[in-house]
Amino acid sequence: MGARSIARLARVVEGTYVSAMPNPDPQSPPTTVLVVDDEDGIRQALDRFLTRLGYRVLQAASGAEALDRQAAEQPQMMLSDIRMPNMSGVELVPKALAADSDLAIIMLTAIDEPRTAIECLKLGAYDYLIKPVDLDELEMSLQAGLRQRQLEIDRRELEQWLAREVAVRTRDLEERTTVVEDVALTALAAAGDWPGASDAIEKLAKELGTSPDDVTREVRKRRGAGGAG
Repeated sequence: MGARSIARLARVVEGTYVSAMPNPDPQSPPTTVLVVDDEDGIRQALDRFLTRLGYRVLQAASGAEALDRQAAEQPQMMLSDIRMPNMSGVELVPKALAADSDLAIIMLTAIDEPRTAIECLKLGAYDYLIKPVDLDELEMSLQAGLRQRQLEIDRRELEQWLAREVAVRTRDLEERTTVVEDVALTALAAAGDWPGASDAIEKLAKELGTSPDDVTREVRKRRGAGGAG
């Protein structure tokens, strides 16, 4: 981005820009946004704008520095330029998501490289914005990206909770089934020559997922143990 675009962005930031705060709960810590761009003027302008919106802002001048800051500060969102020396934004996206799959990433791209931005989306970035950045659009994208991030976290936590509940209930059911099986086998063993024993054995075998012969052998074994006692 040239000096004119930087100056325009700075003027808008310094103006009377009023917006809703992203953290309505005063007790909650501010959302942290990592701004990655090799141009200092862009980083500073975005820093001022995001700070006015109530975000906590981190800066990085390169992809490597961004990964270091991410590891140390664990931001919830990252704004990254695509064209940077040594490590491009395209290279940064998968590395950042490997460190934190919940990180919401918005790419900043020159108007002549939408294909590269789309590649970033395929790699996991949430959105991309064309430079010079429209600040209203940036704010809306930030809010939408954070909402999407939270939805994914909530979905994963719900799935984990459901998995735990299913495991607990399955274990309880297995324990109850074992008790019922023991009671049924003991009752059949005690029934002696009851005429309905054959039908009962077949039904019990079906419920237990085994063969009537196996159930019959177990009944006889218990009957023998009872007689020995």
